[in-house]
Amino acid sequence: MNAYDLVHYETFPRRQTHPDRLAAVARLFGMAAAPVTSCRVLEIGCGDGGNLIPMAYYLPGGSFVGIDLAEEPIAAGCEVIAALGLRNLTLKAADLREIGPEYGEFDYIIAHGLYSWIPVAVRDRLLAVCRERLAPRGVAFVSYNVYPGRYLPQMLREMMRYHTRRVEDAAEKIGRAREFLNFSASGLQGSSTWQTVLAEECKNLLGHREGNLFHDDLAEINDPVYFHDFAEHAARHGLQYLGEAEPHEMFDPNDTLRTIEPPPQGLIEREQYLDFVKGRRFRRTLLCREEVVLQRELDPALFDSFLLSPQQLKVEDGVISNQYGSRIRIVDAAVERVVRALLAAYPLPVEFAELVAYAGAADPLREIVYGLMLGGMIHLHVYDFPCEESVTERPEASGLVRYEASRGFQVTSACHTPVKLDEIARRLVCLLDGTRDWETLARDLAATEGAPAIEDIRPVLPHSLAWLARMALLVG
Repeated sequence: MNAYDLVHYETFPRRQTHPDRLAAVARLFGMAAAPVTSCRVLEIGCGDGGNLIPMAYYLPGGSFVGIDLAEEPIAAGCEVIAALGLRNLTLKAADLREIGPEYGEFDYIIAHGLYSWIPVAVRDRLLAVCRERLAPRGVAFVSYNVYPGRYLPQMLREMMRYHTRRVEDAAEKIGRAREFLNFSASGLQGSSTWQTVLAEECKNLLGHREGNLFHDDLAEINDPVYFHDFAEHAARHGLQYLGEAEPHEMFDPNDTLRTIEPPPQGLIEREQYLDFVKGRRFRRTLLCREEVVLQRELDPALFDSFLLSPQQLKVEDGVISNQYGSRIRIVDAAVERVVRALLAAYPLPVEFAELVAYAGAADPLREIVYGLMLGGMIHLHVYDFPCEESVTERPEASGLVRYEASRGFQVTSACHTPVKLDEIARRLVCLLDGTRDWETLARDLAATEGAPAIEDIRPVLPHSLAWLARMALLVG
């Protein structure tokens, strides 16, 4: 039996894999990728379709195929597809080595969390499939573990595997691995620096879900590579490095590499040195065909064609910070105005033209957008996600959101982002089928077991509905 049939591996929507993101990075470097609304997408190693199903639901004009070796996740995903009535998505239990011409051509190919965890021959076939099945203007997303950042977790992985080497049962193996991590975090000897570093890494691993710990950290195969080796491997299959799914990872805003002698030569070497100085441990790399001509010098006027949305930002005491720990000190009030305008629209993207007034003119806005992109403060978009921003008399959540809410607390927005609901919000979402007015919603919600009284629901219902609309969960 496949290991992924034994231990569930949670899949969920990943914004970095969405065709909108892949097309945006392509445009940044002068490549016109296929339109998002009519894209053809293949996901290799799709699991139960947690990433692919929302794409297919919100992009009805596209066509989607997902394959995975594990049969049980595929079967679970097929049940969801049938329940939602999706006709533009097919999930198959199949081996990637069997992907041939009968699959057709794809504008976007996604292989998340696969490259480092498969045998060398299969890894080679994966990149061959990307070349063979990728359209002329296609983009492939391949994520993988990289050195030097993976050395420390790789060491702990080897220690955990040694500790659990005689354990066959999956649940017991996971439990023993956690016990070992707790022991390692508290029983270390040696210098205080060593203890601090190892304890922090153990803490990170202890935070992993069971599926991640079992399939990622305890897996028989988990082979990090240096980026230059991955780029050379891709080149052998007629693929070139396009960029990273998180564009800010490609840049060196502090010009750190200027002090290296001799300086890095060419894009690949420069990216490798960025991994050295950042201690990067994971990459989400985008590839395209080698014959595509890319424009590496960014044209500031290009930003006019993008829509923009913020990362998870805080603006406090004259500083903008993001979830990665990056900080930008505000030296121009226009920067703060633009950021606050983006935050006010979150998670919906805003057209460049709508932000010009906040910057005063187009040229200053281009400089602001460029700086925010370098700092990892914004997302670039080429697709205007179809979101209902207002609350109608008879509010309706999307069919996907209602289906997901009926089964758990995490739902997927129209912007391909996961949204966590509390119990009351989950019950409310299940009622939003477009047939109930506000008073009926309040009455029916109050009638559910353990819900607040209707007198308490009525005054907060408008705020709850507005929040659901803001999170891109409602339809018109």
